Amino acid sequence: MRHATGPLRADGLRFEYVLPTGSTGRAALEADGYVVHELPFVEISRRKWDLLSYGPMLVLNGWRLRQLARQRGAVLIHLNDFYNLTGYVARFFSLGRLEVFTHVRFLPQTLPQPLARLWRWLAEHAAQQVLCVSEAVRSYFAPGQASVVTVYDPLPAQGEALPAHVVSDVSQPIQLLYLSNYIRGKGQNFALEAFRLAYARNANLRLHFVGGDMGMAKNREFRAELEAAAQAAGLAKVVRFDGFSADTEAAMKAHDIVLNFSEAESFSLTCLDALYYGVPLIATDCGGPAELFEHEKSGLLVPNRDVPAMADALIKLAGDTALRQQFSTASRLFVRQKFAPAHTYQRLAECYRRALGRG
Repeated sequence: MRHATGPLRADGLRFEYVLPTGSTGRAALEADGYVVHELPFVEISRRKWDLLSYGPMLVLNGWRLRQLARQRGAVLIHLNDFYNLTGYVARFFSLGRLEVFTHVRFLPQTLPQPLARLWRWLAEHAAQQVLCVSEAVRSYFAPGQASVVTVYDPLPAQGEALPAHVVSDVSQPIQLLYLSNYIRGKGQNFALEAFRLAYARNANLRLHFVGGDMGMAKNREFRAELEAAAQAAGLAKVVRFDGFSADTEAAMKAHDIVLNFSEAESFSLTCLDALYYGVPLIATDCGGPAELFEHEKSGLLVPNRDVPAMADALIKLAGDTALRQQFSTASRLFVRQKFAPAHTYQRLAECYRRALGRG
């Protein structure tokens, strides 16, 4: 959202952000000049206290959000994912005067369906606009609804700061990058197993995992499991594990191939970044990534959870310098056309203007 709203501030639109209390995102938004507020949002989880407090806090935060909107002169609330229901409560307290936009960033098909169907119904009936980050997400909603549209996430706002990616020769070790937080479902386990199979056929391969654990014990446990599996497979010297990297461009351009074997992605900014920077990509057919490039023209798309297919794709792309050069050139052109401003933040601006009566 920060990348999307940034260019729109010069177009007569004013944005203020409301974050969960204590959010680490506050500093980045304030550095960009945004006014930032905080509310003690509570999300549904299996923890007993969250379940007990969710309803009362939803009502209370909805009232607080309504009061904040009135104080700040806001006329539209944009919910950054459709499980956040606070905006609907704020609209109720405003007697319908507040407009509500709902952005759907998760792939609803993968969520618990009783909740997902409820959230879909609310989005379709209580929001003035439903914004889907991909056609994979859009397909979950009823066809033909004018209020449900696809608005792709924009390209990196800062552009490219480094020289163009250089495709290395097959005589050099081929560096594979897996850039994702250590979260189950993000596919690092598939990447490690596929690498094991591919490395047995091409000892010139190297794999580098980069990502954070978000301060969560279960994510630290997942990373530890991956490291133990690499050690047990005898891959410790050719597989590296590192923490979070803030410089995505530098991380990607230091490698030859980017991998994303996630089990479910509504869009995938990681894939978009790789394509934008011209670093050859292999990704799973798990939702949004299939819309980001053309298979065998600007990247390789492999079946979801299919480890042998992943290994074959690694061998194919690592061993073919010309194909990697083709992907590097074609992906840069493709994403700059498909995700041009007219299809991303400018389309978002059109939705805002229609809602605000400026269209």
